[in-house]
Amino acid sequence: MKPQPTYIYGAAANVWPVFESPPDLRPLLQTLWNKRFRRINHFIELTLIGAKSCLDRSRLPIQDECDIYLASEQGNVSDVVKTTESLFRHMGAPMPLTFLNVTNNMAGFHLAQHLGLHSQNLTVAHQAFPFETALDLATFNITTSRKTNPCALIGGVEECAYPLTQHRQRMNQAADTPLAEGSSWLHIGGGNTQKAIACCEWVKFFSDDSTLLSFLKRKEISSSAHLAGGYGMERSQLKDFASALAINNRYDCRDSAPFHNTHCAFTIASFILEHRGDYLIHINRDKQGRYAVVCISMIKDR
Repeated sequence: MKPQPTYIYGAAANVWPVFESPPDLRPLLQTLWNKRFRRINHFIELTLIGAKSCLDRSRLPIQDECDIYLASEQGNVSDVVKTTESLFRHMGAPMPLTFLNVTNNMAGFHLAQHLGLHSQNLTVAHQAFPFETALDLATFNITTSRKTNPCALIGGVEECAYPLTQHRQRMNQAADTPLAEGSSWLHIGGGNTQKAIACCEWVKFFSDDSTLLSFLKRKEISSSAHLAGGYGMERSQLKDFASALAINNRYDCRDSAPFHNTHCAFTIASFILEHRGDYLIHINRDKQGRYAVVCISMIKDR
């Protein structure tokens, strides 16, 4: 069976800089969904806001068989901290709703329930490449699907736990690192080309920089493409990649949005929404020197 291309119909790039307390997202949540939500935590709020804002911008209505891929490195970190403190510091039981919502797949469950979906629902946790891994899984399932119009919602969601001094230590960040919470999403599919605004060309993973560079050179990347880097990429290293590939344009969101672990989702969604150029190559690197690379192409005249 011939693989189907993976198209992007909608995107949402959401980030909230944080200080000493979580942002109050309840008014925005109620406005987007036109309803009040009960018994949900802050991580679920972030998920519902990001996904709904993506679907509101999408050129293709959601189907009840749309799959969900929720990517996060930290997950429900705030409730995990509260539960752990209740058990081990205060020697007591956690609050029932806090204990119930601590499961990472609760956010995907609430999203599917309120969208009326009957489909695959997967939460992807990864220390270095959470969004890239989720996008790779989603595109593979779409390109090999036997459905007429396979589609998926893919989001990168991160929250903070407070106080932020402890949260920075938890993530091995410097004491003065600006932090953010994020919920950036893509609505993708493989069946409808007329509504597409962009295309996910490929997602690849590499064990070292020489293998990566060799692959990119074989792809003959256009010099008009934009090169973006994740937090694991030093700017000097990204500059060397650009020079080796003769790429003249950079797309760097690291200064416009504070640190959060699914920054890749924010960068890709921002590039699509801004329609900055025809191609985006996003490269990220983990502490072991492994790489994750995503290629996005814009569809002209859309």
